[in-house]
Amino acid sequence: MDSRLSGTGRPSRVTVWIARGLYGLATLFMLFDSGAKFFMAPGVADAFRRQGMPLSLAPAIATLLLVLVAVYLIPRTSVLGAVLLTGYFGGACACNLRAGFSPFETIFPVVFGAIVWTPIYLLNQRVRALLPVQRKET
Repeated sequence: MDSRLSGTGRPSRVTVWIARGLYGLATLFMLFDSGAKFFMAPGVADAFRRQGMPLSLAPAIATLLLVLVAVYLIPRTSVLGAVLLTGYFGGACACNLRAGFSPFETIFPVVFGAIVWTPIYLLNQRVRALLPVQRKET
């Protein structure tokens, strides 16, 4: 039985590795996204144009994302980092919705926010207690 569900509060080794993989995936994606904004990659320039946002904001947004990723990666501040990243992704979703982006482009920040929260949920007993997932009794 998974120790997360047994009441011991300590995640199993499999759970820890899944969480680490998700942390890594999320971090790599956000670092890639930040780098693309710093170097003003063609896709970034196109997205900014479609949003009606000046490309000159890209470095500031990239810097903000890097700071949020740093807060997210520090174990003692990871929950705060996830909360702040949730706001960041919410802003991205709102900008994409306002600009008339496709449903996938609009909902992707929400999905990515869930990916950011999953390892914290798996590893942090206090977060699990705050957001309990109940299993159906058989």
